[in-house]
Amino acid sequence: MYTVKVKIPQTKAIYYPILIGSSTLEKAGNFIKDHTAARKMFVVSNNTVYSLYGEKVRNSLLQAGFDVNFLLLEEGEQYKNINSLEKIWTEAIRLKLERKDAIIALGGGVIGDITGFAAATYLRGVDFIQVPTTFLAQVDSSVGGKVAINHALGKNLIGSFYQPKLVLADISALNTLSPREFKVGLAEVLKYGFIEKTCGLRYFDSSFTDYLIKNKDSIMAIEPSVIENLVKYCCELKASVVNKDEKEAGLRAILNFGHTIGHAIEKCYNYKNINHGEAVAIGMRGAFFLAMQKGLINEKYYENSINLLNQYEMNYKIVKNVSPDSLYKAMHVDKKVRSGKIRFILPANPSEVEIFNDIKEQQVIRSLESLY
Repeated sequence: MYTVKVKIPQTKAIYYPILIGSSTLEKAGNFIKDHTAARKMFVVSNNTVYSLYGEKVRNSLLQAGFDVNFLLLEEGEQYKNINSLEKIWTEAIRLKLERKDAIIALGGGVIGDITGFAAATYLRGVDFIQVPTTFLAQVDSSVGGKVAINHALGKNLIGSFYQPKLVLADISALNTLSPREFKVGLAEVLKYGFIEKTCGLRYFDSSFTDYLIKNKDSIMAIEPSVIENLVKYCCELKASVVNKDEKEAGLRAILNFGHTIGHAIEKCYNYKNINHGEAVAIGMRGAFFLAMQKGLINEKYYENSINLLNQYEMNYKIVKNVSPDSLYKAMHVDKKVRSGKIRFILPANPSEVEIFNDIKEQQVIRSLESLY
């Protein structure tokens, strides 16, 4: 069992833990009992996750002495909306959930984001626990306290910062993911390779990208010891940034590398037929192209980075019926926009990125045109 600590600002507690291990869902109740005084648990999940882990988590919570209720939401990014949020609020009211009770997110990034926002806003805040079951959620979205829903005009535009009491990541759950779903998380892992130095950590003897190159076969085979290392290090990298900048006043924006274009793609696809990892992978390719246009990186680093994405089969393209102009417009309805200017996180050196808001429209369009 690995433990990564994340600071909790403006509270008496100093940290909340991310617990990472194998076969931990069977003991979820005991872990959770150690980190909340709540006795009533309201668990939000979906049908797929519940069919795999719902009864296991329910029984563990019951054995730990909790009163347990479940709500299952529809699956998919297109359901990360106000309607799903209202379902959680309505069920919480029906259950007479009080401030001393807790809400648990059991699932991937969509479930975690909606449930976290519900926990942050119901009765102005109840205890929130993350139990991520996808690779994306374990390496990224369950960490750092960003909770939100999508709007028809943009992704994650309505939300808050609300830290959980505990994140419990069982890497055994990754064995049930489809190859496509596993690669959603891999895109975020690769992102961390490209921003490692800017995060301010160094864990491996060589760079994280070198580790990813050397261990590709083991990673793709989901070898437990390697995956535990990956989840732990990605959580440490994100925690290092969040501990310095919880609410994205500056440094935390680097975690959006690849996301400026990626979120616009998701919005223009209406959150269908493309997943977050695929959109971010395309966005990273666009960011590298932009950086080369601006002379921030040389051709060799550009080619090495694109080759790494290709080695992990991140060679996705934008569909032709989504135009560069529509993507550019979508980027202006983004929470990273400052004074009407789109902010891009671009590579400047190996494993380092910087934040720019002076990218010309022509450069962005040219970059987008390279992604079809």
